[in-house]
Amino acid sequence: MPESWVVLGTIVLLIGFIDVFLVVLNYDESGFLATRLCRWQWYCLRSVTRRLSRRWRPFALRQVTGLNILLAVGIWLGFVVVGFGFIYRGFMAGENFDYEGRGVGPGLFSAMYLSAAQLSTVGTSQVNAQSDLMRMLTIAETLCAPLLITLILTFLLGVYQVIRDLRTLASNFSDAEQGLGDPLANLAPYFPEGDGLDGYLQAISDSFWSYADGVRMHHVAYFFQSGRDQFSLPYVLFAFGETLGALRWGTPAGSSVSRQPLLARLTSQFGRFVDYLHGQLGWAGDIAPHLSFEEFSAAHNGTAESPDLWVGRFLRLTRNMERLAKLPPANDSLEVYTRYRQWLPFAHRCEQARLAVSRDLDYQPARERFNGAAPVQERAHADPQAVAADHIRHQAGNQHGNYT
Repeated sequence: MPESWVVLGTIVLLIGFIDVFLVVLNYDESGFLATRLCRWQWYCLRSVTRRLSRRWRPFALRQVTGLNILLAVGIWLGFVVVGFGFIYRGFMAGENFDYEGRGVGPGLFSAMYLSAAQLSTVGTSQVNAQSDLMRMLTIAETLCAPLLITLILTFLLGVYQVIRDLRTLASNFSDAEQGLGDPLANLAPYFPEGDGLDGYLQAISDSFWSYADGVRMHHVAYFFQSGRDQFSLPYVLFAFGETLGALRWGTPAGSSVSRQPLLARLTSQFGRFVDYLHGQLGWAGDIAPHLSFEEFSAAHNGTAESPDLWVGRFLRLTRNMERLAKLPPANDSLEVYTRYRQWLPFAHRCEQARLAVSRDLDYQPARERFNGAAPVQERAHADPQAVAADHIRHQAGNQHGNYT
C-alpha cells in the first residue's frame, strides 16, 4: 500500500538523522547505529590484520580510521536517500510525478533515482514532481544536502582533532632517540630539583583533557591505529599511569614532588577516563590483594623476597624515584607501606584498563623494542624499571610482536 511506503520512509529518515545528531553533536553519546557498525567492522578487520606479517600489518591497521569514517558517512547518506526514496515511492501512484525517457516509470528504482539526484543537488529531468506537496518534498531533500555536508565535515574534523590530541599526548612520553620512552626517563630532566615539572604536568593535563573529551564526543576515533608502538592509546595508558604513580607515591608523602598541585587533578582526570573505558569495554573490576605489613616490611628491608609482583613493582618504582630525586633510601617501612596501600588500587586499575584496551584494539607491540635483547634476569640490577615494564607487558599476552 502507498501509505506503508511513506511510513517506512519516515522511520528510516528519523533513524538516520537521530543517529547523525547523536554521533556528531551530542557529548558522551556514541549513537546507536554508525558507531556500533564501525565497531563490528573493526572486529572483522581485526580478525584479518592479526594474521598479517609484520611488514603488512601496520599498513593495514592505518586504514582502520578511514574505513570507519567511510562506513559512517555511507550509512548516513544511505539512510537519507533510502528514506526519501521510500516516501517518493508511496506517492508515485496517480499524477504526482511525470516521467520521461525509456524505461522510466513508477517504481522503486525511479524513486531511489530521484532521491539520489535530489540529495546530490543535481536533480533529474526524467522524474519530475507535478504536485505542490512533491515539489516541497524534493526541495526539502535538496536542502538536506548542505546540512549533511556540514555535519559530516564537523565529524571528520572532530575525529582527526582527537587523533592529533593523541599524538600530542603520546609525545610527552616518547624519547626522540629511543623511539619508545620509559616514563621515568622522561622525568629525569626535571630532577633532582623538580624545576619545570609543573610545566610538564600542565602539558600532559591539557593534551589528555582534550583527548579524553574528544573520544567521548567522537567515539570512532577510539579505533584509530597508527601502526606505531608509542603512538597508541594502550601505550599512553601505560606511560601516563606509571608517571602518575611514580610522582604521587614513589617519593615520601611530604616531599615537594608528591605535593605538586597538578597531580591530584591529573589523577582525577585519568580516573574518570578509565571509568569511561570501563563502561565501554566492561572488564571485570576485581581488586588486587595486598600484603600484610609484616610481609611487606620483610621485602622492603631485604630480609625476605616477596613473590608478589605488585610489591616488586612498587619497590622498584620507589628506588628509581629515590635515585632521580637524589633522596636517601626510605627506612620507615610503615610510611612506605602506607604509600604502597594507596598506590596498589590505582596501579591495578590502570593495568586492567591497559590490558582491556590492548585486547580490544589488538595492540601487539614489537617486544624486543620494549625490552631489549638481554634476558630479564640479566637486566634486573642494571635496569629495574625495564623489568617492571617487561612484567606488565607480558601480562597483555602480546607474544606476537607485529608493530614496527
